[in-house]
Amino acid sequence: MKLKRLIVIAALMLSLVGQGAFAASKGLEHYFKKPQYAGFQISPNGEEMAALVPVEGRMNIVIIDLETNQPRIVTGETSQDVNGFMWASNERLLYFMDKDGSESFGIFAVNADGSKWRMLVEPAALRIANGAAVIRFNQVIDRLKDDPEHVLVSSNQRRAEFPDVYRLNIFNGRKRMVQRNTGNVQGWFVDYDSEIVGAGYSDDLYQGFMMLNKETGEFEELTRARYDEHSFAPVGIKGNGDQGWVSSYITPDGKPRDKAAIYEYNFKTRKFGELVFEHPRVDVTNVITSNKSRDIIGVNYIVGEPETVYVDPKWKAVMAGINAALPETKNQITSTDEDETIGVVAAFSSTQPVKYYMYDFAGNTMKFLAESRPWVEPGEMAEIRSVEFEASDGLLLQGYLTLPPGSDGKNLPTVVHPHGGPWARDGWGYNPAIQFLASRGYAVLQVNFRGSTGFGMEHWLASKKQWGQKMQSDVTEALNWAVEQGYSDPDRVCIYGGSYGGYATMAGLTFTPDLYKCGINYVGVTDIPLLFKTAPDSWAAGINQMKELVGDPKEDREFLEQWSPTNHADKIKAPVFMAYGEKDPRVHIDHAKIMEKELKKHGVEYELMIKEDEGHGYAKQENQYDFYGRMESFLAEHLNP
Repeated sequence: MKLKRLIVIAALMLSLVGQGAFAASKGLEHYFKKPQYAGFQISPNGEEMAALVPVEGRMNIVIIDLETNQPRIVTGETSQDVNGFMWASNERLLYFMDKDGSESFGIFAVNADGSKWRMLVEPAALRIANGAAVIRFNQVIDRLKDDPEHVLVSSNQRRAEFPDVYRLNIFNGRKRMVQRNTGNVQGWFVDYDSEIVGAGYSDDLYQGFMMLNKETGEFEELTRARYDEHSFAPVGIKGNGDQGWVSSYITPDGKPRDKAAIYEYNFKTRKFGELVFEHPRVDVTNVITSNKSRDIIGVNYIVGEPETVYVDPKWKAVMAGINAALPETKNQITSTDEDETIGVVAAFSSTQPVKYYMYDFAGNTMKFLAESRPWVEPGEMAEIRSVEFEASDGLLLQGYLTLPPGSDGKNLPTVVHPHGGPWARDGWGYNPAIQFLASRGYAVLQVNFRGSTGFGMEHWLASKKQWGQKMQSDVTEALNWAVEQGYSDPDRVCIYGGSYGGYATMAGLTFTPDLYKCGINYVGVTDIPLLFKTAPDSWAAGINQMKELVGDPKEDREFLEQWSPTNHADKIKAPVFMAYGEKDPRVHIDHAKIMEKELKKHGVEYELMIKEDEGHGYAKQENQYDFYGRMESFLAEHLNP
């Protein structure tokens, strides 16, 4: 099906957010100022649309009337950004903020006309108990479409690691418990009719899933296995909930498979159905469903670039038309009204920040809405390219290589950039930090080292007790590959990462000190036993799994100290720039202070930046400018691009 026409309409006025015309300079602001627009969401009845826009340096909510195209700002947050929002009804929106990075998010409400603002759940400041952060969350799990005054929230206010479910009044903040967590449930599963029908649990080293027996009203165990054993988990339901889909590391006949695949599943008979989709290289764990049809639309996966396979004929035709009209970008419908008559299309690439379009299903037409960063010219940006190579033990590793625009791609100063997690992965898309580094003349190398998620069980479990060892060797071998290919100058390499990536930075400087000319540790772990000692209380349910994957701070203390950079500062030969948030609930500020003490003791050149109003990463724009500005000077001083 071909798209009939592409209508370009500047529906939103740039003057809305009071930003002046973009200057020709490619300074920090070009890369790190707030996006002009972000996160468009259509109201359930399709009459209005909401988005985030910068107002005096903070992201706030704007409402656009889809008939008149008239915008109105409905929030006035000045201390920090609105982190996210949702339509709770056609009349009212909810939005979410924590307090200076505490990760104890509050819930706020405001009407679409800007009236009746209320704080429903107060965001808590960072609180330390017994040396560890206390994190309290309230997460909306269903908007209760037939009840315009309430939503369902999952809240751990009673038990830190095992949340209950409450019905929250979105006008006065009162809430009533509707599902008490009598066991060890960590996540609740809701059907299309807003009924709680499933629960994922963690029981020490075991994980499982329970489904509600609608005849008895009791939850019954569907699956249970050790966290490192092959099993499956529900990822979507169909129709009335008797059937659905699972992401499975086992085949229908019970044989283990390394890569998760999507299968049909009958929750009533407990039997697998047909294979929906599998990929030989990566796990497939996500299905896209339609609230209107109560059926599957497609599946997502990512090897190098994100891909979507549509299995519903209507949606397959719709997306074929959109992709034909926008061939240079990855395109996704990210929001629709309740009846799926209109939808927001988000179009992006590694050089193109998100552009937004409005799609009309009935007319098969599309109109331009806005650009997230209209000042960015894609032709001036660097392409982020997916690469693969084998580790020395034969494990296939995937990563990304970004070369400076206009360079010959040879013998370049290089920033090795390991990701955080570590049980996460690097992905593909427009990345301001990567583009900033490339614009300054650096090649940027990322690798999904062993332990990165999405590449199968073998790849993930190969990281067991390998912090500083094979996980670090993968980072080293990625650099060796880039040098062998002629991309990187081995005498001009810096390593930079955040969180676990900050650990990998310090491990690189301590365990392979001759590789790097400098290191940038952003909110990174430096003392592994300290990570366990100060782990947030909400991590308690998974802490024993973490002990198996990383090491037990009691039984394996000597082993963990052996691989903690704080104990090896004497080996560091390169200057270090460290940046931390004083209120980080995950990586306690003592990681910075202990590391600083050791660097001083051994005469290592270092800089330390601590922001008192930040947590696990810098969210405030002024702090981001400060951090990246100092990074720019630090790299220029030590790599001489």
